[in-house]
Amino acid sequence: MEHLKGAGIILFLALLLYIAWTDYKTRRIPDKYTVALLLWGILWAGFYPALSMPDRMAGGAVVSGILLVLSLIRPGSFGGGDIKLMAATGFLTGLNLNIWAFVLAVLTAGIYVCPKRPSPLSANRKSGKHSFAFGPFLCVGIIASILFGNYLTDWFLYK
Repeated sequence: MEHLKGAGIILFLALLLYIAWTDYKTRRIPDKYTVALLLWGILWAGFYPALSMPDRMAGGAVVSGILLVLSLIRPGSFGGGDIKLMAATGFLTGLNLNIWAFVLAVLTAGIYVCPKRPSPLSANRKSGKHSFAFGPFLCVGIIASILFGNYLTDWFLYK
């Protein structure tokens, strides 16, 4: 059964890398990919019930809810694909890892944006010339949180 778990993780990571590449190239995350992640999360929950269903549901709702509110306050700040990506992966990873995924995505995006002049976050937002795809940063954050999220939680809470 452990070999299936390893294969499942590899498939999940491969799908995340493909989503990151697609968003980088097209600035869109197609719904079929987020649906595939959600279905994978539902299947994974049946085989590996280590996370409770309320934790999975909170993982899917909290970060995506924050992104939704931010996109309503500041239209264009996050796309629908980003919101759905975090909802689907939150169901798979749970609340703790999904929060770390978002935090790590914001940090890596901040590192990307800092040296840019003019800033991708300033000026001409309507033309899209100074914006960037956030999905690749979310995918990097998700992968990093899967690998290191529990260690980060232990360090943050118990250090």
